[in-house]
Amino acid sequence: MPDVTINLWTVILGAASGLAAVFGARKGNPFVMGAVFGAVTAVILTVAKGFI
Repeated sequence: MPDVTINLWTVILGAASGLAAVFGARKGNPFVMGAVFGAVTAVILTVAKGFI
């Protein structure tokens, strides 16, 4: 049976992006704003990972 590994950074990135999308969806068009806030959070955290 193959080993299963979970990348913790991917879990943190997904959770933070999802949370930002939920809070961002409260303004304007919920789908567009949720997608924008989630994507921006993912980009910022990906860049921040390089500094950690």
